[in-house]
Amino acid sequence: MKAAAFSHAIELNKEFVNQVLLHTGQHYSHEMSGRLQEELGLPKVDIQLQVDADPCLRMGQMMKGVCDAIDTARPDAIVVFGDTDSTLAAALAASKAHVPVVHIEAGLRSFDRRMPEEHNRILTDQLSDVLFCPSQSAVDQLAKEGIVTAKRPGLRVEAVGDLMLDTARFFGGIPAEKGIEKSHSVLLTLHRPSNVDHRETLIGWIEAIAKHAKIHGLRVLFPVHPRTQKGLIEEWGEGWRKTLLDKNIDAREPAGYLQILEWLKEVDEVWTDSGGLQKEAFFMKRPALVLRESTEWNELIEAGFAALCAESSQLDTAHSTLRQSAANANYDQPIYGDGRAAHHMVNSLIQWLNH
Repeated sequence: MKAAAFSHAIELNKEFVNQVLLHTGQHYSHEMSGRLQEELGLPKVDIQLQVDADPCLRMGQMMKGVCDAIDTARPDAIVVFGDTDSTLAAALAASKAHVPVVHIEAGLRSFDRRMPEEHNRILTDQLSDVLFCPSQSAVDQLAKEGIVTAKRPGLRVEAVGDLMLDTARFFGGIPAEKGIEKSHSVLLTLHRPSNVDHRETLIGWIEAIAKHAKIHGLRVLFPVHPRTQKGLIEEWGEGWRKTLLDKNIDAREPAGYLQILEWLKEVDEVWTDSGGLQKEAFFMKRPALVLRESTEWNELIEAGFAALCAESSQLDTAHSTLRQSAANANYDQPIYGDGRAAHHMVNSLIQWLNH
């Protein structure tokens, strides 16, 4: 989703800058990657890597693939997005090849070192030459870590806004109203290993969500991630969908980005352990209950658009907190820019490449 807005902006400036698109293979299924590429109109991938499912082997394979691509394409810079293993692998490969790194979505911190993404973010920011931040608070965090003032030739740190806002505006449109208490429905996603890999934890979440939904008369719309489905089958067998439906949880197939945007227009709230969906909920003016101990989008917590729920036993209290804080929240705050982040990034990169 991030690459789509950026790539479109590059295409509009082809006389000044060219792109070579490399897919690391980290998300290798059609459902996880192919559908998104088609829906968002991304250009055809120029270089496609084939990597192992084992995370340690995969990291090395991605680094080698990026190094080979650098030898072939001879780029002036490597652009990486977010906080995935692909992000860090490409940044490490570029660093070893002495190619500048441009990190889009720099400066985010959950302050939870148990999350692999946190290590990826921190290390990538340390390796990067251009750091495009989605918010001013992300710039402030880099300043606290000494990155903003680091004496590196050509270093550039900017708050340019969030590419996800660009994409949401382009494909989904932003609702005029908050939409709370209209459909009595919730969009639920659960996929984080800490929530779904241990069956007792996963079933604890499901039971708590079902109980809470029944008490408050909520319909729960639940696109089920393959990782989550495995635990549900282990617990309830092939009839797991009917079991969930009996609990007022409507299980669906994994959804594409455009479908998620449509659902966000319909539901009152979002309950999720996803990073990106927290922001998409904010863009679509829906409060988000974050089913995690921490978040990298701390601005949303501080402003009352989201609330943390670390354990299933805390669901009642956390949901009450969310409803109170979100009732008077102003969703028109430009926390993540003006919806033209890609334009700002590409213009800045063109200047930087010609400095």
